[in-house]
Amino acid sequence: MSFSHIVGHSRAVGILRRALGTGRLAHAYLFVGPQGVGKSATAWEFAKALQCRTLVDDSCDQCQACRKVREGVHPDVILVEAQGAQILVDQIRELQRRLIYRPLEGAHRVVIIQEAQKLNPQASNALLKILEEPPQGTVMVLLANSEASLLPTVVSRCQRLWFGPLETGQISAYLEERVGWDPQEARKAALMAQGSIGRALLLKEEPVALWREQAQELLSSIQELPAAGILERAGAWASSRQEAMARLEVLRSVIRELILDGLGGAQGEGGAGRGSRIRRQWLLEVWAMVGRAMEGLERNLNPQLLMENLLADMALAGRRLDAGVRSGMATGLGAGSSRAGKVR
Repeated sequence: MSFSHIVGHSRAVGILRRALGTGRLAHAYLFVGPQGVGKSATAWEFAKALQCRTLVDDSCDQCQACRKVREGVHPDVILVEAQGAQILVDQIRELQRRLIYRPLEGAHRVVIIQEAQKLNPQASNALLKILEEPPQGTVMVLLANSEASLLPTVVSRCQRLWFGPLETGQISAYLEERVGWDPQEARKAALMAQGSIGRALLLKEEPVALWREQAQELLSSIQELPAAGILERAGAWASSRQEAMARLEVLRSVIRELILDGLGGAQGEGGAGRGSRIRRQWLLEVWAMVGRAMEGLERNLNPQLLMENLLADMALAGRRLDAGVRSGMATGLGAGSSRAGKVR
């Protein structure tokens, strides 16, 4: 695989290839964008191109260096990942010790820091020292969902490249042509993937039909869930950050369908019409709540707490819905009795 296999992100790839071709490399890059859109794939292709012994601005995928990077065994490509919820200062100190030495096989040493937003404060300060005095021949690539969770001084010492959500057509074509999905299945997953190939692949692996049923059931009964039920449901829906995001996208898809199908439309008169209008308003409120929860996941907030707060807010809004519907029905009945009295 070379840069030609990266889906989308032509501007970012073009910048990297020009830097490779001219030899004018930044000492540190920051790839910013949502999870699952191709930041990691691009970082590894960049690392491979830096080590390739055949090509200058891309990787040949055939030489020994390319094969070693692809297999994760190249001694001059270092991966830093979170240990649990954080990247710890000891990991960055160990990185500092490794960077003292010259590259073993290639002209460059490449450091890829996955989920750099998980750097804890001590680790961020230790990394800043490396960025302030970058070791010769070292290129660092930081991957993050957003800049907001990084030290401004770390961000300012990196060349920033934005990786935005992919188009639905790009994801659908990838799933059909490279993964071998059925076109209809690929299109459906792409529509729910919110611009992320990673999320689309998760939707394929998990029982999406079951998730849709659970989302529909949740919307119909959320106001009746006790506190223990909310905690239990939140735990089931937040087993991982990526699954939580995928489940919320399925939930939003169900809400969208309910609104578009007119199930929340303000039809009819009296209490029934009022109930319809209130339900439509509730669906719109829940849509906004889910959107805010997804933004929180992108900012690396705790999935369990986000899901608990979301379901609790949905339940509260649902109870307001029920109260509003009952109030509307009572008003309608009262008006009917008044009209009946006038006829007599």
